[in-house]
Amino acid sequence: KTGLDACMLKVEFHSSMEVPFSFGAEPLKFAIGHSAEINDLMFDLAAKFKDASQQHGSELDLQINFLWNATNGPTPLDPRSRTAEHFADGDTVTVYGDILPAVPMPPHFATNADTVKIPITVLTGFLGSGKTTLLNHILREQTGKKIAIIENEFGEISIDDALLKTGKMNMAESIVTLDNGCLCCN
Repeated sequence: KTGLDACMLKVEFHSSMEVPFSFGAEPLKFAIGHSAEINDLMFDLAAKFKDASQQHGSELDLQINFLWNATNGPTPLDPRSRTAEHFADGDTVTVYGDILPAVPMPPHFATNADTVKIPITVLTGFLGSGKTTLLNHILREQTGKKIAIIENEFGEISIDDALLKTGKMNMAESIVTLDNGCLCCN
């Protein structure tokens, strides 16, 4: 839409969101250069919101689920698409997400093992409930994240690890299969 490196956008929030202070009624400056993605706009918008909340005497975080150009209606934009394809100077970005109390970050100098945590997701479910399908989707859609998979296979024949290793699922660096249900015995 534009050849500009930055543009001024108004910000509005979905009607289900309660914003405790005025934000975005006056246009804000956002980077929309050639390589800027919607994901960058989301990050920049969340940072500007946090700064504004601090100026209003509160510590709030804006977690954006999706956003869209108000002119085009409520069609969520792909976070990987280019911002300049969707917005021009003076447009209004509509935000849908959650406004939550800010969680303080641990100090940068902290080296205690208790402050450095790695997120873990445990995926469980009955036979045929879609665990492998979900895992394949996560592996296909990963963007620059390292993912470790530890699979606890109870069947006599390991099926899931073969499904995960085929085709485009080679994105995982390694897949560990627990044949007998015990990590220490493998």
